[in-house]
Amino acid sequence: MIGSRTLKRVRNYLIKKAEAERHYLTDEHLVFEFSLTNFLFFNEIHAEFWNNEERHPIDSELTEKDKLKVYIPLMLLETIETGATVKVFINNKAAWLTAHPSYKEGDFNESLLINERYLTTRVKKNLQISNRFSEFRFSNDEVFAEIEGAGYDRLELGLDVSAVESGKPVEIYAFKNRQFIILHGVRDRVSGHIRLQDFSELSMGIWRLFVHMNDTLHPLRIDGHDMEAFTSLRHRIRPIRRGHSFYLEVRPNAVRPERMQIENLENGRFRISVGLLPEDEAAGAEYALLLDDQKSGRHETYPFVKQAGALRTEVPLEGLIGTLFAKRFFLLRQSEEPKVSQFLLDTEQLSQSTLRFKVIADSQHVKLRFYKRKDKSLGLKITRPKLRKAINDIDGFRVDGSIGSTDEFINATAYLLLEDRFSLESRQVPIHDNFRIDVEDWNLIGLKSKDKTIFDFFVVVETDSGEVIRKEKIKYRKADYKKDAFYSYRVLRDEEYNEHHFMFTTTPFNNLKIETFTVPADIRIPADVSVKVPNVWLVGERSNTAQDNGIVLFHWLRKNTDIEAYYVIEGDSLDYEPIQHMKNVLVFGSPEHFEVAFRAGVLLCTHDIENILPYKPALGFFGYENTKKIFLQHGVLGRKNVEYHKRNYELPFDLFIVSSEPEKEAVVMEEMGYSDEEVAVTGLARFDRLVQNKKPRDILLMPTWRDWINTDEAFLASEYYLTYTNLIQNEKLLRLLDEHNINLNFYPHYRAQNYFQNGIHDMHERIKFIPLGSVTVQRLLIRHALLITDYSTVSFDFTLLDKPVVFYHFDAERFFRRGILRPIDETFIGGIASHEEELVSIIEDRILHDFANFNIDISGIIKYQDQDNCRRIYESVRGLLDGERVVDVVEGELDRV
Repeated sequence: MIGSRTLKRVRNYLIKKAEAERHYLTDEHLVFEFSLTNFLFFNEIHAEFWNNEERHPIDSELTEKDKLKVYIPLMLLETIETGATVKVFINNKAAWLTAHPSYKEGDFNESLLINERYLTTRVKKNLQISNRFSEFRFSNDEVFAEIEGAGYDRLELGLDVSAVESGKPVEIYAFKNRQFIILHGVRDRVSGHIRLQDFSELSMGIWRLFVHMNDTLHPLRIDGHDMEAFTSLRHRIRPIRRGHSFYLEVRPNAVRPERMQIENLENGRFRISVGLLPEDEAAGAEYALLLDDQKSGRHETYPFVKQAGALRTEVPLEGLIGTLFAKRFFLLRQSEEPKVSQFLLDTEQLSQSTLRFKVIADSQHVKLRFYKRKDKSLGLKITRPKLRKAINDIDGFRVDGSIGSTDEFINATAYLLLEDRFSLESRQVPIHDNFRIDVEDWNLIGLKSKDKTIFDFFVVVETDSGEVIRKEKIKYRKADYKKDAFYSYRVLRDEEYNEHHFMFTTTPFNNLKIETFTVPADIRIPADVSVKVPNVWLVGERSNTAQDNGIVLFHWLRKNTDIEAYYVIEGDSLDYEPIQHMKNVLVFGSPEHFEVAFRAGVLLCTHDIENILPYKPALGFFGYENTKKIFLQHGVLGRKNVEYHKRNYELPFDLFIVSSEPEKEAVVMEEMGYSDEEVAVTGLARFDRLVQNKKPRDILLMPTWRDWINTDEAFLASEYYLTYTNLIQNEKLLRLLDEHNINLNFYPHYRAQNYFQNGIHDMHERIKFIPLGSVTVQRLLIRHALLITDYSTVSFDFTLLDKPVVFYHFDAERFFRRGILRPIDETFIGGIASHEEELVSIIEDRILHDFANFNIDISGIIKYQDQDNCRRIYESVRGLLDGERVVDVVEGELDRV
């Protein structure tokens, strides 16, 4: 049997590699040099520069047998608006480009300032060149800087900043590849020098410096020799120059211990011993172990005591596993100039100690692994036992399943639980090994909280005292996901002869659920449900909202057409009250709703059709197959991979509404499988009501949801919850809000409202919580000057109002784990931050610029920037009903074939 290391060596000999080793500028080109490995021959080599839809051949040459140079003309770089790609073809096949280790360690942070564009490069499959900070105005005019002095957390510069208004602080912008922060300078009244203090937001790497003058960023120029490094709390910072450009090279403070030992004392505590070299010990200094839980924002310190020539401390187990996120350890020297240093470890230092432990916590076996991180510091990973479970088969309303790994739980029992998604009422039975359960025995009718609802299946592990250790959804092994299909179907009648329909279905992630709806006994079902009326249109959004494209289109249809249009919404919804007096507004599940649903020829919804029908939207249910189904959308597609692919339906949408040609062609047609005549470029109905009258001042924080969070336990332990909790408590952000008299209004996703509302009582007075339904989303967008979101498509509405959007991409890799439909630079129009400090820096920048919008172009995202979207949607649907192919809708005319 061949070992994994041997296989890896074999692959390294066989895989063809094109690795970037360095890049540099000439008078006419940006030149990239690649080393080629495992290519046996070269018939042809050529390169192409891709900028949006334009492709340009560019020069390349093989300088040696395995060395390739690619020449990118500066005149092409000057045309980049958001981003461009360079592709290399070897022997008529696209080469997979990667970064050589020496390149990663060398110039990978080098920025390119070309024709007032700040460009960054990234080698990943292709060579990607991004105009990452297009929102800023850059100048090629340099400002000379001279280093006048430095000390602990202090750098003094002599600058020619005559263009900066007198009395205002000097702002130094530091850029590192795709990040930036603002360093605030204070001018000394006597010397005129600019003093920079507080470098805590700088992270490891090389930062290029610019000075902000007259709404423009000017690169700092420095001549002469590099100077000595100075120290801050966490870093060693060295001013350097490349060419004449001024950079700060930031490296972490580090200490190399002579020895390190980790022991489980088996009393709920771990002992960590560190032996320092004499030269690393400061006389009279006190030391502590700093435990950094970066994702949760928690930092704990444990004082060291010197014993037997080593520093020793004890850490309680709950301190290590308070959250399940990976943790890091640092040495804290406590003095007038405190210093946090990472441990520089090698294999020998850790080989003398046990690094893997198995402990009992929360009634389960938990694995702890101390390890040397890539940066050679000390890290800790925590692993809970994986709960193996599955539904293997469905026979009528009996489910066969299996569960394993229950021996990893202490004094606990596993249950199969069925829970109403809305009321959270549940039924459960114990399970072990292989199990068979007849779900019909669970009194399904009695479990229902309302006529149309959903039951979710979970596996729950509880202690003997009733404490829930785990609650996880369970998958169906034979799942074949279709939104409008089911695996098993049963109709039950109650004592009043109401019909209760139950269907086994699955989610897009193959989790098992039961969908159910009720047909009351007094509902009159037409003799021929296949007969539909083309002029009767049923419109809606989510079944409990009236804030989106559905309600806007409904109003327009009632006012401007002879269509018999109806809007459906749940009667207990907050959005029902403002519209209940209107004609043709239906209460979900009412006799009137059934009557209209039976005869409506056109169904228009912003989400799945199940949100506007009182029964299952599937073949064979009350003539559903004879309706025209229109997807109004609730955003602009092009970001995450959504669930509305044509393959996910037995009866897909007849018309799919989009906002631009790229969205239609690249996303809905190419990715989602719809044909040209099934997609109409009209714009979204709600865009008609986006009108900004007064200039607002407040900030709106409006994140979207995470589809991998499906239990209370998962939410409260999630990076998502901790990230936003940390943000609204960020000290620098709160200081900015206070100084500039600004409120930050927090409007969580509807699924997250209760969690944040329950935990937000002690928030700063500048942080305001907005309850769900208290104000419409459109009014929220109009009333705010800056929007902070992560991936929500309401950002396009905000951009249409010519106001700035800042995106918080702290978990982009996981969010887009199933793919991204268009490159990030094409659809995320605004500032993008990947961590909290960067986000606050962008917010600060926009506040300092009086909330001016970024320099952006959205024509490739939203074709029509007018108030005529409803009319275009109407005409597209009429064209569908007329049996004619919709080609496009342009300026009040409908072109048909």
